[in-house]
Amino acid sequence: MNRILLVEDELLLGDTIKLSLEKMGFECVWVKTLKDATQVLKEQKFGVAVVDWNLPDGEGLEILKHPKRNSIMVLILSSKSSVAERVEGLKRGADDYLPKPFSFYELEARIQALLRRKPELKKEDEATALWHLDESTLQVTAPNGTFELTPLEFKFLNYLFERQGTIVSKDRLLRDVWGFSLLPKTRTVDYVITNLRKRIEPDLENPKHLLTIRGAGVKFIP
Repeated sequence: MNRILLVEDELLLGDTIKLSLEKMGFECVWVKTLKDATQVLKEQKFGVAVVDWNLPDGEGLEILKHPKRNSIMVLILSSKSSVAERVEGLKRGADDYLPKPFSFYELEARIQALLRRKPELKKEDEATALWHLDESTLQVTAPNGTFELTPLEFKFLNYLFERQGTIVSKDRLLRDVWGFSLLPKTRTVDYVITNLRKRIEPDLENPKHLLTIRGAGVKFIP
């Protein structure tokens, strides 16, 4: 995929890089903050992210913690040019590192090399990449939109998300999510499932993400 996410807060440099990448034949989306980069990654797909290390709202390396990290190659730009600093960037998970100032011919060559190295995603990984659960805002981004959940709904969905594809019994959910030691007879689990489906399921009559398996439990499929 020849779509590049550029995260650079220096206006002149960012504009120059964007124009250069477009002349090279890439489609480039340019943002200036880590916050905007995180949001754009939720909504769009890219082959490579070219990210400045120092951004107004944090380190560009924070992008390496994004849920879509496995679907994108990350090249870090930085004025930090010592060997130790370059090694630090690579050790923290960057796929490549280019110190400023740099040649645009070298930038193009490095992007092309990253695209050649980029592994093909399995279908399961592609599906998972469409989801994002943000504990700080209690929001879930699903293929059909972004929704705010209650603390309990978030905890419940996150628990299943981390065990996706695995059937979890309702008794285990009551113990681990609700914290019950003595299990009451209750339809609480069903109630939460119904409320979540109203948000994350495109078709309530035929749910495909939050499934109940008769006599066994519940499982989440991205």
